[in-house]
Amino acid sequence: MLRASLRGELDEMNSRVLDLFGCVEGNLSEMVGFLEGGGSGSGGSRDGRAERLKMRGGEIEDDCLLLQARHAPVACDLRLVRAIFAVASHAVRAGVLCEHVFRAFEFSGDGPRRRDLDEKIARMAREAREVFRGGMETFEDRDVRKARSLKEMDEVVDLLCAEVMGMAADGGGLSVSPGQISQAALVAHYLERIADHGVDIGMRTVFMVEGEGA
Repeated sequence: MLRASLRGELDEMNSRVLDLFGCVEGNLSEMVGFLEGGGSGSGGSRDGRAERLKMRGGEIEDDCLLLQARHAPVACDLRLVRAIFAVASHAVRAGVLCEHVFRAFEFSGDGPRRRDLDEKIARMAREAREVFRGGMETFEDRDVRKARSLKEMDEVVDLLCAEVMGMAADGGGLSVSPGQISQAALVAHYLERIADHGVDIGMRTVFMVEGEGA
């Protein structure tokens, strides 16, 4: 009976993480659309989104700790509990980084923009979203093989980040708004970290399934 109770709670916790993933993925898609438009428009009302994500993640993490206190999970169950705890944190951080991207445009000011720089950032956003989406799918499907492919996908994001940084560095001589230069570097950093969180979710999945690192 205790084992059945634990399994039910683990399944419910797993479902809550997948729901959190869906929320974050929605934020990522909104962010990509916003950047594909060069940051034009308000991006919608973002008030309170980061705080709500943090609250949901915190509730999952607290319940993971309570679950361990109530039960004595065997090794495979304990790995799942720890994985849920970790991936919820990664999902929340990625979602909060999305909000940082929107906020970066609020304070960049007006002025001329480099279209090629905006397009490069939009491509980087799409690639970062795919890496994070890959991490979510890896966790949901327990797909260890796919998890190990995420590092290669992340290398594309890292390369685009370096290109954006390089373009931002020489953008000042092209009559570009100084705000866009600092904005581009900041947004590139946020996007790189979003992709990193996707990779980390994949690596956590490998440990959960195999009991050892990738």
